[in-house]
Amino acid sequence: MSKGFSYVLLLLLCFCFEKNSHSQENKPFSGELVYTIERADKKDSVKAEMIIYARDSMLRVVNFNSETGRQELIKHLRLGKSYLLIDTEKQKFAVRTNEHLDKDTVINYSFKKKWGRKRIAGIYAKKLLVTQKNIKNELKFYYFKNISAKYANSFKEFPGLPVLYYISTDHGAYKYTLKEIKFTVPPLQLFSFGKEYKIVTFEQFTEEFSRLYETGEK
Repeated sequence: MSKGFSYVLLLLLCFCFEKNSHSQENKPFSGELVYTIERADKKDSVKAEMIIYARDSMLRVVNFNSETGRQELIKHLRLGKSYLLIDTEKQKFAVRTNEHLDKDTVINYSFKKKWGRKRIAGIYAKKLLVTQKNIKNELKFYYFKNISAKYANSFKEFPGLPVLYYISTDHGAYKYTLKEIKFTVPPLQLFSFGKEYKIVTFEQFTEEFSRLYETGEK
């Protein structure tokens, strides 16, 4: 399996770490959330960032990586639909990620509230102690209680938006830290994609993307 294909699969799992659940609703949020992403288990020179644009029940998640470029995800929480947008020179894909998640996504963490707070992105965040299935030690996470966890791409059972958290994958452990929050109303066109994108299932995408790499196409 090629490095590029492996990264796209990893990105899909990180984008969609957990399907929608009955998280705390809180007030509707519109704005931008900017997270830095860094390796938590070793030093790494790769720079990564995630921006979440939110408009009530619509999300656009943009992931930047200095090695592999940019990937985007569109989610409609009320409709229960999500699409990972992937561009190649030959074809643009809109991968229906919700179909993949419904088959094999499970909640693999537990948490408990703890006394303490930390200023993150200029706002005081509350502390949680989190245990994850594939991590030996409890970790300190932080969240904003007045913004629903549904606007994040992970830990949607939390009592608020996670703003400092860790995700462990087969490729390593990653730390996400909110560095900026903007209370704005993003334009509606951010939450759609053009007709040039071919809508496919996760299975169809893996077949077509593998074929492109095997034949040397890009």
